[in-house]
Amino acid sequence: MTFDFNVNALISYLRENQLKPELQKETGQVFIVYQIKEFEVPVFFLMRPENSLMQMIAYLPYQLPEKTFGEVARMLHLFNRELDMPGFGMDESAKLMFYRCVLPCWENKIEKRLFNMCLGTTRVVCDTFMHAIGIIATGMMRVDEVVKDQKPREYYTHLKN
Repeated sequence: MTFDFNVNALISYLRENQLKPELQKETGQVFIVYQIKEFEVPVFFLMRPENSLMQMIAYLPYQLPEKTFGEVARMLHLFNRELDMPGFGMDESAKLMFYRCVLPCWENKIEKRLFNMCLGTTRVVCDTFMHAIGIIATGMMRVDEVVKDQKPREYYTHLKN
């Protein structure tokens, strides 16, 4: 089963799945917002018809201070090394961290099972790892401490402060 590779079809499919899509007027991109604990995680869908690709980009809800660039990059690399579908990255100039998943879209169609798998993976990966990333990004701990401690969720409640 597929749906058409265009903005209107994407919005319709997301609505069918109760995901409340919105259209960002400035960029023409569709996005949804996942609620993960008390954090909002926006997921943007960038359609590239010239390459028959769609990117799902989930922006993690933390600012990235310059002093933590190296530690965050190291943590993202460690996670990507362990993930079956790696996709963590960071944009130093915008001071953002994200998880990206890329979908091939042949013959102007989006395969629903592949789309659902990638979207579900995006949510699970963000839910699983964003807390540890936030601990590193805020400077509360260093990568070695988080890896050694292996209890980053205990520090989760301090991230909003």
